[in-house]
Order: sequence, then structure tokens, then C-alpha cells
Amino acid sequence: MKRLIVLFATVCALLSCGQKERIWEKPDIGSASVNYFSFDKVVFTDSATVLYMQIEYPSMATWRFAKETYIEADGKRYAAIGSDSIVLGEWARTDPVTWKMNFVLYFEPLPRNTKMFDMLEGIGPRNFNFFNIRPQGEKLPEAKIPAEFMADYPEDDVWPDMVYSEDPVTIHIKALNYKPGMNADFSIWHFDITDPSSFHDKRITLNDEGIADYTTKIYYPQQIQIEFSGSPTARYGSFALPFLAPGQEVTVLVDMNVVPDSVKSSFVGYKGYMAKFDKKFDLEANLRSEGDGPEFDVKSLQEAKTVSELIAIKEKLLKEVEEYNEKKGFNDLEKKHMFEFELRFYSLAAEFADSLFRTQEFLDYILRERPECFFDESNISAKRDYLDLCHLFAGTDVRGKGPDFCRYLYGVSQLRGGKKADKPFIEDPDLSNLYDRLSGNLKEEIEKNRKNIFADNVHYLDLSDVAPENIIQTILNKYKGKTVFFDFWATWCGWCIKGHEEMAPLKEQLKDKNIVFVYLTSTSSPFENWMRAIPGIPGDHYYLTEEQDKYLSGHLFGSTGVPKYAIYDTAGRQLYTQVGWGGLEKIQTAIEKALN
Repeated sequence: MKRLIVLFATVCALLSCGQKERIWEKPDIGSASVNYFSFDKVVFTDSATVLYMQIEYPSMATWRFAKETYIEADGKRYAAIGSDSIVLGEWARTDPVTWKMNFVLYFEPLPRNTKMFDMLEGIGPRNFNFFNIRPQGEKLPEAKIPAEFMADYPEDDVWPDMVYSEDPVTIHIKALNYKPGMNADFSIWHFDITDPSSFHDKRITLNDEGIADYTTKIYYPQQIQIEFSGSPTARYGSFALPFLAPGQEVTVLVDMNVVPDSVKSSFVGYKGYMAKFDKKFDLEANLRSEGDGPEFDVKSLQEAKTVSELIAIKEKLLKEVEEYNEKKGFNDLEKKHMFEFELRFYSLAAEFADSLFRTQEFLDYILRERPECFFDESNISAKRDYLDLCHLFAGTDVRGKGPDFCRYLYGVSQLRGGKKADKPFIEDPDLSNLYDRLSGNLKEEIEKNRKNIFADNVHYLDLSDVAPENIIQTILNKYKGKTVFFDFWATWCGWCIKGHEEMAPLKEQLKDKNIVFVYLTSTSSPFENWMRAIPGIPGDHYYLTEEQDKYLSGHLFGSTGVPKYAIYDTAGRQLYTQVGWGGLEKIQTAIEKALN
């Protein structure tokens, strides 16, 4: 009996030793406030819960975890009790080459049977928070979707009339399975007809109840893209694509426990205006997932030598679209959605067969075959891709809402590019009034720029009558006898701004030298953003047209990227070019050589 007791005690001890650690390798994360942290493993012991983590973060930025960071599981909190490789509450930096760093956090011990937990700094907007950390393969409980978000819609609904209006639209986002501290961000994008070269974009954050409302102007019925990245370990993000008309609203339902993949989306329900398009039909997703739709023949576009070949490619695609519509049994509303796919052809034609695309022969084909400019009277779906098509209608008086819209977009693009442009033929009174108002605002801004009201070192050269190849010389003529340093930049370019900051001390050293710093940007930077940014950047600033920028990028650098730099000597000879910010030393050496 004594031997049995000893044996039993020994077995219990061994079993106890075997239970000292429980390990989750590469655990899954349901959602997180940032996407640059990952969990290598979680180890459960009697004395601590140990999180082995990694960060991948740009080397110029610092980061830290608060001393008050905690784990929460089953309604209980477990405090941080230590760390390796970082100090809780103190700033840390990643490796300057790899941008990575491995570190370990220790917390009070969780129960061994824990199946899921959260890790939070707090519920503030800037905290590093991770939710639903769990072993690989452990499924999250999905929410039950309220019936009103899954209601059927009648098949005989009609597409909205094409009416231009400044009545705002409202998007309501409501989250299920939401916890305070998630601070989930959503990006909302839509085409902005007041600035056709860019999309209007806005990032909104859900409140502690998992709700956010967003109101904006879209001016005409169009599709709006809502993006949610979801889990940082998810391979795919989620997109909602509601269709809205001015004055309307839609509610979008998102389940925080649905981790997006190639077939599942975090967006699970919709109600409101035209919401059926999200639930029933997503053209691009259908084409990607089923792989049986029409395809763009890019190779044939590249090899086309005549307009008749270009037209034949287009006719072949149109036939394939019609066959696809028939095969899928699309109703009229769904067929209208296929217009976007058809329109994409023209963007590709302008890119790969530009000389044929811009001919009068091809324009005549469009006017003959599709007088509505391929935009249905009630479905004008405009994106930057289609601006190439719009310029073909610039000089025509073809009637219809589609051609009107094309001429409007082309005209506004000309104004945004700094060109003098007569008002195009726009028959629709609401669209015509919008053009007049926008044109007046732009001209007022440009006039302020010309008068240097906001900065003495800012210039607006009206170069619409100057050939692109003469732009550099036109600017150099203003600085005869000086060394000129050109900085091609954009307001949205982080490396451009970094270059400005690192060059500031050098420019101060050279302020009495025979050199001028000239900054060039173009229409990729919204005019208003440019005006706000330049007063803090010493030097002379110029805002170029899109054509001028394209020519200089191609002929001087062979690259459209920014930043780019060039140096000209006192005789106007080019001495140096550089693409990308490579650090201060290279540029300083080149400037000193030019000055000497």
C-alpha cells in the first residue's frame, strides 16, 4: 500500500511538472489598434503569462508600452509585471536597418484553461490594444445579424436619376461584438468631382459603443468605398461599396469577430438607400472569385498599330461582356454595374495605345457607337481612370448627361492644372452652376498666389503657353548667374518632408552663398494643401501643370516618383540628378562641388 501511495505521488508530481507550461505558437489576433505588432508565442506558467512579441516599425519613430498595460480575460484584469529588451513606460527604437525588434512582456498568471484574452494599454485613442488573442484555429463567435439588415429588396427597383446636388449623404457604421478600446478605424473613399485628380478620403474611428457617423458631399449618385483592415494577421481587408445619392443615407453593419479572408468580409449587413448592391452584387469580387468573366487584352492593346485594331479589341470585349451578362442572368440594375468594367478598357487604351486612343477616328467611333460617352444617362460612374476618355469630348457639343460630365471633368482638370481654359459646353444647369462656382474659387486662389499674399517666396508661373521642354529654362532665366537646386516634391510624400527637415541646417549655412533652392510640385498635390505647406519651407516655390511635371519627370529623371533633385550651375548646365532621398551627405557634396 505504501508503495502504491509513493507511486501515485510520483505520477502526480510528473504530471504536475508536465503542466508547468502551456504554449500557444503564433496565436491569432481578432483585431488590433495597429498592424505592426505580432505575437510569436504565448507561454502560460504558474508564475506568469509570457508574451513573446515582435514589432516592425520605421526606424525614425519611437514607441513604448505603458506601465499600466494589462491582460483581460473573462472580465478579470492581469497586470504587467515585467519585460525583456524594452522597459515598460520608456521609449524604444527598432533596428535602423531591419526596422524590427523582438521583446518579451510578463503579466500576472492567467488560468491555464484560458481560451482567449485581450491585451490593452487602455481604452484611449492612441493605445496599443489587441483583442481576441487565441490559439491558431480557435474560432470566434459570430454575431446574430438583425433581420432588418438582411431584408430582401424588390427586383424592380430603378437606378436613381442622375441629378447633381450639394445635399449631403450620411453613412452610419455600427459594430457587433465591439469592446471599448478597439478604436476601430475605417477609411471612406469617393470620387470628388471638385478635384478629379484625387479621391476624397476620410478616416473615422468608432466610439466606445462601436458606432460612427460620417457625412459628406458627393454631388451625384455614386459608389462609396468603405475599408476596414480588421485583424492584423488577416490576409485580406474588408470593403463595403454602398451606392448613395445626394440627400440619402445608409447603415453598414460590421462584425468585429469576423476575420476577413478571400470569401468572408467583416461587413455583414446593410440597410438604407440602394444597400442591396453590397449584399447581392460586387462585380470585382465576382470576377475574381469565379474567374469566368471577361478579361482585358492588354497584350493586344500594346501591339495595336491602327485604330481599326483598337476598335476590334473593344468590340470583342463588349461581346464578352454581353455574353457574361446573359450567362449570369443579370437584371438591368446589375448590367449597369458592368459599365465600370467596360469603362476600364479606355483607361488601359490610353495607357498602352495612347496615340491611337487620341485620334479623331477613335473619337468618331465613340460618338457614333456610344453617344452617351459610355455613361448611361442614369449611371455616371467616374473615377480618375476615366479622365483619359473625358478629354476626347472636350471640344464637342454632343448632348447628354454623360458627355456633359466628361467635359466638366476635363475642364476642372485643366483649371486644377493651372491652365487658362474657357468654360466647356455643359447643358445640365446644376452641373454648369457647380463648374462656375468652382472655377471662381480656383481663380481667386490663383490670383492670391500671383500677388504673393501668403508668402514672398512663392510664385505661380502661368506656363500654359510654354512647351514642357522649355519649363526648366523658363525658371532658370529668373536666376541667371546663380547655382539652382531643384527639389521635386509632393505634399503627401513623407520622404520629401524628411528631406526638407534634414536639409534645413545646410540651407541656413548656405544662405549667403550664390545658390537658390527651387521647389517644384504639381497637381498630384492639392492646390490648397500646397499653399498651406510652403510658407514653412524656405526657398522659391512653383506649382506646375500635370503635363509639365510628366515631361520633366520623364526627360530629366526617367521616374515619376518623388522626391527628385537636380542641380544647375551658373551657366544653366545640369550637373547633378538624384531620385529618392538618399541622405544629406550625397546632396551636400554635390552642392559644394557645384558652388566650387
